[in-house]
Amino acid sequence: MNRLVYNFISNYSNLEVFFVNEANSGDNFSITGVPYGSSIFDFQFIETTTVETTKDGVVVLQYEDLLKMKDLGQSIETAFGYNGIGLLVVRGIPNITELRDKLLNLAPQYTALPDDIKEKTVHKKSNYSFGWSHGKEILKPGVFDEYKGSYYNNPQYDTPFSDAKMIEEFPESCHPNIWPVQDFPQLRDAFMELGQTIVNVGSLVAQQCDLYVQSKKPNYQPNTLKRIIDESLTCKARLLYYFPINEDQTERSRDSWCGWHNDHSSLTGLCPAMYFKVDEKGNVVLDKDIPCPDAAAGLYARSRNDEEVKVIIPKDCIAYQIGECSQVQTGGLLRATPHAVQAIKYPESQQVGRSTFAVFMQPNVDVVLNTPDATDQCSVGQYQPGMTFAEFSKVTIENYYSEK
Repeated sequence: MNRLVYNFISNYSNLEVFFVNEANSGDNFSITGVPYGSSIFDFQFIETTTVETTKDGVVVLQYEDLLKMKDLGQSIETAFGYNGIGLLVVRGIPNITELRDKLLNLAPQYTALPDDIKEKTVHKKSNYSFGWSHGKEILKPGVFDEYKGSYYNNPQYDTPFSDAKMIEEFPESCHPNIWPVQDFPQLRDAFMELGQTIVNVGSLVAQQCDLYVQSKKPNYQPNTLKRIIDESLTCKARLLYYFPINEDQTERSRDSWCGWHNDHSSLTGLCPAMYFKVDEKGNVVLDKDIPCPDAAAGLYARSRNDEEVKVIIPKDCIAYQIGECSQVQTGGLLRATPHAVQAIKYPESQQVGRSTFAVFMQPNVDVVLNTPDATDQCSVGQYQPGMTFAEFSKVTIENYYSEK
């Protein structure tokens, strides 16, 4: 499906007319910014831009268009601007389905290992930001998240820093990777291969974001977001496995599998989820990449008008969500949106697990986060002008984790 964006000029302001129709024909349209009582004939048509979307309305960027540096500014605004859901997908990435299959199939296998083996890779000092983590994150106030397990590491560099003082001061970002080399050696290569692919494509998405923001804000420094990703030594990836819910029969809330939150990174890459049928103990996969048995379960984003939007990521795509760092650095022109994951309802949830993979592309710890103009209101609550990313990240992480 394509969304046609008609741009008009008038005595009132610059206006946009959104027309959505699968066949690109018809007469259903809406106009934003038009004063009450105005006629469309009062306006002068200046250009038409096509924004490609999935059948569910998620903005699609083609990988080839990113490589060719086509002008995709209207797509960026539709997805990441004030009225967007903060997310788009990229289609056409080479080998992406194979890389997804290779890694996501490992998630239920690793979580089925004995607890004493997984415990070897738990790293409390980094606030559980490296290695295995289960039951440490706060799902919602007063409730620790027992519903999923996560494996965190840097997807690009095993040892990005050799300075012991820096590692000691910033363990959440700078600690060396922790791998189950003896117990589960296949994890590292699959994790790094998919992670690096997502970062490389993310750099191209960031480049389009920069071009769009630069066209709107004269004081914006060119290549701000792309440079953040290209120069970062501290990107973080997270392999997640949501455990089957075999007994809990309570009604599922939107945040029953993952609480509402904004990503605090610059850009997050997200794999389409994979669902598994497992045995009664959850230790053996009986069937993989099955359809989700509950149409209401999965990822949701909250729009600016407080609407909860179901987000479906096609299997041949990678989704990219804008994060709060980018919201700060673009002066609020690009906007992060809260998102959550709803669990599968009972009894469909019995013996069904879910895995996915998220890559958080973020600044180095010493990068100072500033808005393009001192007067910009970026509307990120925990941000204080002049904060480094390390300070911003620490405040954010402490909101989601607590001693246990």
